[in-house]
Amino acid sequence: MNFKIRSKKSISWLVVLLTLTIVMFSSCEMDHGDDIVFSELGTETSEYILPEIEGSLEIEVLTDQPFLLLKVIDDVDWLKLPSRIDSLTEEGSMKFNLDYEENEGFRRMASVAVIAAEVGRSDTLYIKQKGTNVPTMQFQQSSQQILGSASTVLADIETNIALEDLTIDVVYTGGYIGEDWINNDFTIENNEFLKFSYLANPSETALRNAKISLSYVDGWGDKIVSELFLTQANANDEFGERVTFSELRMRAGEVITDYLFIEGHIISDAGNMNVGDNPNTTPTNIDYTLNDKTAYIQTLDGSMGFKIVTKSVDDNIFKRYSTVTLLVKDTSIEYEDNPGRYTITGVTSDMVLSTEIGSIDDIVTKEKHVKDLIDDDIFTQVKLKDLEFPIRKGPLTPINEGYSREFNAHRISKYPQLMRDINGNSIYLLTNTTCPYRRDGSTLPYGSGDVTGVIVHETFTRYNYEDTDNEDTYGNIGRYQIRHLTKEEINLEADYSRSFSQFLAEYRYFKVDNGVVVPTIGNGKLTSTAPDAVISATNDYSYLGAIGAQNMGNLTGNGVITEEGDRLSVDAATNNDGKGSVSSADKSAWQSRSEEWWNYEKNRGEAWLIEFSTASVTKQLSLQFSTINWQAVGAPRYWNVEWSLHGDMDRDWNHVDSYTVPDVSNWSNTLMHQLPAHKVLDFLLPTEMLGNEKVFIRLIVAENLASDGQSYASSPISTTWIGNGLSYLSIRYNK
Repeated sequence: MNFKIRSKKSISWLVVLLTLTIVMFSSCEMDHGDDIVFSELGTETSEYILPEIEGSLEIEVLTDQPFLLLKVIDDVDWLKLPSRIDSLTEEGSMKFNLDYEENEGFRRMASVAVIAAEVGRSDTLYIKQKGTNVPTMQFQQSSQQILGSASTVLADIETNIALEDLTIDVVYTGGYIGEDWINNDFTIENNEFLKFSYLANPSETALRNAKISLSYVDGWGDKIVSELFLTQANANDEFGERVTFSELRMRAGEVITDYLFIEGHIISDAGNMNVGDNPNTTPTNIDYTLNDKTAYIQTLDGSMGFKIVTKSVDDNIFKRYSTVTLLVKDTSIEYEDNPGRYTITGVTSDMVLSTEIGSIDDIVTKEKHVKDLIDDDIFTQVKLKDLEFPIRKGPLTPINEGYSREFNAHRISKYPQLMRDINGNSIYLLTNTTCPYRRDGSTLPYGSGDVTGVIVHETFTRYNYEDTDNEDTYGNIGRYQIRHLTKEEINLEADYSRSFSQFLAEYRYFKVDNGVVVPTIGNGKLTSTAPDAVISATNDYSYLGAIGAQNMGNLTGNGVITEEGDRLSVDAATNNDGKGSVSSADKSAWQSRSEEWWNYEKNRGEAWLIEFSTASVTKQLSLQFSTINWQAVGAPRYWNVEWSLHGDMDRDWNHVDSYTVPDVSNWSNTLMHQLPAHKVLDFLLPTEMLGNEKVFIRLIVAENLASDGQSYASSPISTTWIGNGLSYLSIRYNK
């Protein structure tokens, strides 16, 4: 015997969800799991979603039985249905209407058994109805202080759920516990307060803690939970000694054993995926819990801050913009130098003595230019003014996603995206690979504006390595970086025309004329000085997204529009594996390949050579580019930026700055100094370069050192076919 069910609502505007799983069972034992040959007719479904208004649902049962019995398994009175149907259609089905009443309450569900009595088989239908009311239950403060003497608590709560429908759990946590001191006399007053009483704290020194957890399961089985953390004062109604941030900083290096507390504003949200670092514990493993345990608290005047690292992820209950009183007994105060910054570790939810929910209007947000940042700004909220993204292509994280968690690989956890400001200073905007909007298909804004976030100091060994005497501090990418916590805080104009800068030359994609790379905008040319060098198009990872195995194919491109007004990346190979690579056929990037990046005869390196004119420019000049070594062995590690008015490689040049180029990541032997992406760099150029008909910049190999596949820079540069790549290069001046 075979039967199936299909349905049609009598309300024309409602679309019925039809996805059926039929499980047959005997009349005495439902869903006994016998194998059934399904009919090929109809659409299988076992769950129906009804609107909150009254109506009727037509259900069609495909069956070869002469009659069926219907039974509401649950004891409900809002469903009405016939007890028996016995009229087969020509197609071999039976139909019946299920009438339902309006639901003025919360969501509800009932189960209906469809029984083929003659053969003892049944199927269960689940009827879910929406409600005009949505259950709400939220404590207005997640933490609250209470007196040490016996008293009553009135905890602010917003709820429309009756007390008898709630489950209330009391969990006694840290501090002096003693007996169960929360009385079981809970009431809800006017849907605004949870009221209960408690016993006195007998200890004259210790505080004690409890967690009140309210939970509600609706008619569809969905659960909502709200928690209140209580801290009870000692018998003398004392919570300890309040200290300032400065006073607590003086305890750096200690485990705090006194009952001390601080008060401040929280400037991060628990659950935000871009709060803190997710460090590589090995080259192929990442600790993702550190971000989840990280919060930031700043003084009420915003002058200084602490990073908070909670003991566990569940202990991070901090809400952005709230005012908290934080007990620091049993925590450690850690200090790190250069730049100076302070962290409170070992914080638990019990230590949050009180919480007052706030808004951004309650928080002091300093407004600064990059040059004005100081160490006390670290772990505080700052709005950086007059910034722009100087690399006009790609997403926030233009990486090879095959090395990220998106493909169950754990070899890169963040990407530092370059930003520069109107004064010629630059800073990296940090984005974790777990950030949900980092690669959502949208183009970065190319005008200027401001960015709000938390100032931090983090290292990134995939940009720089062996750059200090201490291995623990490898990876210096600047004294300060900024972490955005929402996409909206990157508040830049969309159009480049609304920026403070203008191009002298921009090489945005590979455009070549007689073997010479010419700018997509502006004047000049770019060549390679390496003997027998071949400059050719190559790939980069500037695909905008979305990425992942479920998003393969070229849908959004890399954000570059050609002079003809067309989207640059259209090749079918772009993002064909979902890993964000733009095909070399799309000419998004280029490389110079040569066997002689080091000139042994002249004992110097070879270079990328850029020629351009500054005759019409009188204001600040800067250089930006993105670069990578396409080999993990033998490629030039150390480079200089230099300039001259003559362009002769064998004459003296003026030094601007030095930089290193990372090797592309090697899957079979990924090292901490390898980067599955291009590295982005910015350099302020000297004013002496202004006002000249012809100026030259060279990106020249500075030392004959490369990786041997294991070390960072211990071997000579290879004489095999080595490629150094560029994905973008521009020379800008202020308008």
